[in-house]
Amino acid sequence: MDSDFLHENMMGPNAWLLAEELTLTLPLKKGMRVLDLGCGRGVTSIFLAKKFGVQVFAVDLGISATENYNRFQRMGVADLIIPMQLDATSLPFAKGFFDAVISVDSYHYFGNSDATSQKF
Repeated sequence: MDSDFLHENMMGPNAWLLAEELTLTLPLKKGMRVLDLGCGRGVTSIFLAKKFGVQVFAVDLGISATENYNRFQRMGVADLIIPMQLDATSLPFAKGFFDAVISVDSYHYFGNSDATSQKF
């Protein structure tokens, strides 16, 4: 990954490295659907798409879906990532829709309610 891109798009600790660590034991395979909850500028979504070929739903409330889509296009993964600007406490997905849900350095912003914990 281009270090300039990472520096421009990091929103906290090294999300790319955290995603690498998090997925060491996850059995992710091409074609799976993964929710990247609180994706920020999509660094973790790009990692998932590039490394595993999974379909990523990149959800963040504070970052424009259009901005993320443009970023995903520049990185050549727009065909694998669906950017969405949504509130994590009221997601429109069916229960069991995702094969995996990840949240890198963001769950503490929205995961403190019973409403969120019941979604997955």
